[in-house]
Amino acid sequence: MESSPRPRKRRNAPACPPIGALMRYGERTVRVIAEASGQRVIIESLDEDGRTLRSTVKWANLVEMGEGLF
Repeated sequence: MESSPRPRKRRNAPACPPIGALMRYGERTVRVIAEASGQRVIIESLDEDGRTLRSTVKWANLVEMGEGLF
């Protein structure tokens, strides 16, 4: 009698932040631009000179802004 394999338990993967969401990445306030592969997103922020920077970061490193922006 063959036993059927046990179903694997899957960890709940974190949900991708919504596109356009304002979030925290370290000390920076960033905006989510697009979803990338491997649980990563493309974010956009401003540097000290006002130039727009885009980079790819893991979802787990982003933190929600909270109740108030300021």
